Amino acid sequence: MGKYNNFRLHFTFWRKHGGIRFLNAEYVHPLKQDLVQEFQRDFERDANIKAAIVFGSGVEFRCNSYSDLDLCIERYDPEKPFHYDAAGNGEAVDIIYADRMGDRLRREIEEKGIVVYDREGTYV
Repeated sequence: MGKYNNFRLHFTFWRKHGGIRFLNAEYVHPLKQDLVQEFQRDFERDANIKAAIVFGSGVEFRCNSYSDLDLCIERYDPEKPFHYDAAGNGEAVDIIYADRMGDRLRREIEEKGIVVYDREGTYV
């Protein structure tokens, strides 16, 4: 099985509105699409961000209004933190760095995660 984007394991959702333009948006639950779209500016602004992967309930049918957004960030320089402005309306976000997670979580994200930002086109 490939790393990320195992589309056959996921539902295809509708895009909440025309302003949703990020990579693989149709695999992110509509309740989280606006938030992921907000993050796109932060990813573009931070040259240290290589890729961003949504995992957990945000890419599953079970997502609800109380679900947080689980986001895995791949960085070029693991010493530089990711600063973001998204989620200003108080939505819960759980950010995990790919270089600082255990093997079990890594396997889960690699199997079920959906890439929503890919600076180099590595995961397209």
